[in-house]
Amino acid sequence: MKFKSERLLFRDFIKDDYDLFSSIFSNEEVMRYAYMDQINDISEMTEYFNQVINNVTVTQNKSSYEFAVFLKDEQNFIGFADILIDYHCSRVKHGEIGYFLLPQYWGQGYATEIAEVHTDFCFTEIKTHKVVASCNANNPQSERIMKKIGMTKEGEFRKERFKNGNWDNDIRYGILVEEWKDKSQCF
Repeated sequence: MKFKSERLLFRDFIKDDYDLFSSIFSNEEVMRYAYMDQINDISEMTEYFNQVINNVTVTQNKSSYEFAVFLKDEQNFIGFADILIDYHCSRVKHGEIGYFLLPQYWGQGYATEIAEVHTDFCFTEIKTHKVVASCNANNPQSERIMKKIGMTKEGEFRKERFKNGNWDNDIRYGILVEEWKDKSQCF
């Protein structure tokens, strides 16, 4: 799968992308606030990468979508973006969006663009009822992105994330399909 936004290109990871993939998940700065820890073990990285590659071929009841994100020229890899699907029953699906950018691309609006595109993708292509995102409470930049794309704060979960020997709170935001439609009609 491949699609574009105003400045970005999203495509499935391919086998030749291992080094790009690894550049995200082995980067201490990128993984600082993530749920998962930085991956330094080659076998663990390879196993995770292979799961992502194998997921590309799944067509029925897909539980996740993972994308390599490039600047539109497809020369500059900037990060990883994913959507996790939660099936509540056969008709109701929720999507959880996430993204990791290489530090040199922070603060340029790319994460907001990814979040908007993935929210739109969830509602138009996957037909979810709701889209959520969460962040470490110590990461106010990520929380600002969720607010910017029209999400509503749904809660703060105490000591939900264990990072660097400490328990951190997790903040969760969400947007319902009807809220997204109302927001979309304003533009």
